[in-house]
Amino acid sequence: MMARMKASVEASHGRGSALASGRGPRFRAFSLIELLVVMAIMAIMAAMMLPTLSKAKHQASAAKCLNNQKQMANAFHMYTADNFERIVQMADYDTGEVIYPAGGFWGGPVPPPGAWTGPDEALSAVQTGLETNNAFYFYCNAVEDYHCPGDTRMQNTPVLNNPNGWAYDSYSRTQNLGGDPHGNYWGAGATYTKMSAIPMPGSTFSMLEDADWRGYNVGTWVVNWAGDSFDWKDPPAMSHIDVNSIAFADGHAELHRWTDLRIILAGQAAARGKPELNWCGPTNGADYQYVYKGYQFPGHP
Repeated sequence: MMARMKASVEASHGRGSALASGRGPRFRAFSLIELLVVMAIMAIMAAMMLPTLSKAKHQASAAKCLNNQKQMANAFHMYTADNFERIVQMADYDTGEVIYPAGGFWGGPVPPPGAWTGPDEALSAVQTGLETNNAFYFYCNAVEDYHCPGDTRMQNTPVLNNPNGWAYDSYSRTQNLGGDPHGNYWGAGATYTKMSAIPMPGSTFSMLEDADWRGYNVGTWVVNWAGDSFDWKDPPAMSHIDVNSIAFADGHAELHRWTDLRIILAGQAAARGKPELNWCGPTNGADYQYVYKGYQFPGHP
């Protein structure tokens, strides 16, 4: 028994000596090549995820924008219900005097762009205008509902007379409803002035997500008619890559995905402050037919 105890003690001392001398188990470190391989794999995975994250961001932005348009559509509808079916006018039908120059339903920033000295002053001016001279404010009094989170024009720098296209408001009334006398209603000859006169309110545009390069959306959103066809004038906003929110006269709203590259590029350029009036859009195709059917007015071909 004494021999066994002695052997045990010697074995224990031997292990201790081995650990003390550094001959015990070791953990092998990564080599430089292995680290570089891991970093490369992580970079590739990140690059693969970026488009997915960007797409998710635009989808979330589009969802909020669609909700804004529903609020705008409801405001549009309730305004007519409280005003003997009259649609809010952009200008006096007899004299042509403009009533609501901004988006066709509010009076514009107060003070106007010429007095702005920076983003804070611009935002304050827009909020003041929306709260004090806005036909829809009684029905939609959350100022943030007038701004699409994907509207990049807020990233522009407002300077004298606003040439860089800074804007907060993201929506315009379409010219086919309550438009002004300018250019014979842009070739339409007349617009609907009462909700009760619209034969198909569920398929008739009332509001469209706009991106005016001049800054806040000046005037309504228009196309120019010539007989039974039209030429493009204002490009639709492309705040969600190629998707645009549109409201209808019956109070509903929907997202439309544009497919024609000319429309998409024009909308993106307008958001950057590039003048896009009289740009050359499609004369046929799915996008053309979508606007053709939705831009209803008296005497629509």
